[in-house]
Amino acid sequence: MLDTGLLSHMCLRDILFPVLNGEIDINEGALTENFVATELVKHGISLNYYDKKSRQELDFIFPERNRISVIEVKSGNSHTRHASLNAVRTAYPDRIHRSIVLSKFNVRRVETSGSDATHRTDEVLYYPLYMTMFV
Repeated sequence: MLDTGLLSHMCLRDILFPVLNGEIDINEGALTENFVATELVKHGISLNYYDKKSRQELDFIFPERNRISVIEVKSGNSHTRHASLNAVRTAYPDRIHRSIVLSKFNVRRVETSGSDATHRTDEVLYYPLYMTMFV
């Protein structure tokens, strides 16, 4: 749904007042992913999701420069733990363009060995949620 407020009202009625009072820990993941989805759609990025038999899940995948870019949305404090993102980066290193984690934390770039300017598979970009519009 492109309106997070309407989504909350229609599906998550029990969290309306806690969210309005600043208690966003309650089902924050669903609200955060919905916010990111609306921003991606506004910027022309198609919404694709990956789920491998409920063992691996990628929040958003989209084509970019003849490869695939992956976005993981993290609403909690463990934003650097992303097993599914790591697994896809390892399994398909030549097919991944960008690996992005959106969270409440600051900008950060983590490189692993072998990264260079033309092959970004070996890095994960961490952006705060408000920077979704710049993805």
